[in-house]
Amino acid sequence: MTLTLILITIGALLFLVIIYNMLQQYRQKQEAEKRALLLKHKNIINECEELLLHAGQLPFSKALTLTLYQRMLHSLNIMHRQDPANAQVESRKANTEQQLQQVQEHYQMEQASLKPPESDQQAIHMLKIVKRLRALLRIEHNNGKLGNQTFIIEDRRLELVQLKINLANLVKRTRLALDNKDNHMARQMLAKGLGVLEQVPDKDEQLKGIEENLQLRLNELDQAQNRTKAKQEQRVREEEQEKSELDMLFEPKKKW
Repeated sequence: MTLTLILITIGALLFLVIIYNMLQQYRQKQEAEKRALLLKHKNIINECEELLLHAGQLPFSKALTLTLYQRMLHSLNIMHRQDPANAQVESRKANTEQQLQQVQEHYQMEQASLKPPESDQQAIHMLKIVKRLRALLRIEHNNGKLGNQTFIIEDRRLELVQLKINLANLVKRTRLALDNKDNHMARQMLAKGLGVLEQVPDKDEQLKGIEENLQLRLNELDQAQNRTKAKQEQRVREEEQEKSELDMLFEPKKKW
């Protein structure tokens, strides 16, 4: 009888140990999931804040700016629910709500047109930012937080920003080719830029201005080429005329 009680007690203790370990593992798993969730949304917030820093370099529309702040606020709300005692999260949440309201009521785009990049490195950096913004818009649209019409308009606007950056780089390389007297390369790049712009049905004023500038440069190249060709033809005619006069001067005289 005593042995039976001892075995039952040992079994019960083992059972309790197993249950305790299972509970510990469950709590640890919950804590790990919570940390992973908090880290995920912290990274989302940091990314949005980083992207917003480029509003002075790239033209950010009101819809795009609102999307970034709303994405931040959504992550802050999740973090606040997971950790309601965190004063820092609560403070950032209140600050983001205030900024969001400010954008909704008073936002004005700092610059409607794109400021051309000053270097190849800056152009590459700007293209990466635009790519990240387009990916973020796609995520928000897929999650049902961004309407179809808004997504289409904003994605197309960013696509045109990409085009402007590439065209600004093309203009720079064209200018370099002209400085190096490589008119053939300059002509190829100008024709390429105009060919791309010809396929854009919704050009804004800046793109129209770029198109006019490219066409003007191409016309100047054509005129310079025509002047050079005319001079060459004139020189050939003069040489032929001079040769003809010399031939007449030294040709054998006929005997009558």
